[in-house]
Amino acid sequence: MTETTPPPTFRERIEQARPDVAGRATGNEVKRKLALALRALRKERGLTQKDIEARSGLSQSMVSRLEAPTGALPNWETVTRYVAACDGHMLLGFSLQRIDEAAFLGRADAPRAVSAVAV
Repeated sequence: MTETTPPPTFRERIEQARPDVAGRATGNEVKRKLALALRALRKERGLTQKDIEARSGLSQSMVSRLEAPTGALPNWETVTRYVAACDGHMLLGFSLQRIDEAAFLGRADAPRAVSAVAV
């Protein structure tokens, strides 16, 4: 029995056809991870974007931009206001070795984490 190569994914086809778009997508990887982490925290708390607006003073449109996977990275104060509005906590660490997000989240001795962003 011979194995067949699966057809390229949509992302792979885009990367082949438009390397300029692929380059921008790579540049947005950190923003995408941060956006997904913030959204996961909010949803874990059962909050809406309007709830975050009321608790943080950030406009609902700003909350939406924070949770968007593309766009500019937000400043530190904005992220901390969002996290505080979720009654959440953040951990910022630096390492000379690559950090495995999945392993960090799966550690039995770690506090329950909603999301992790490794760069």
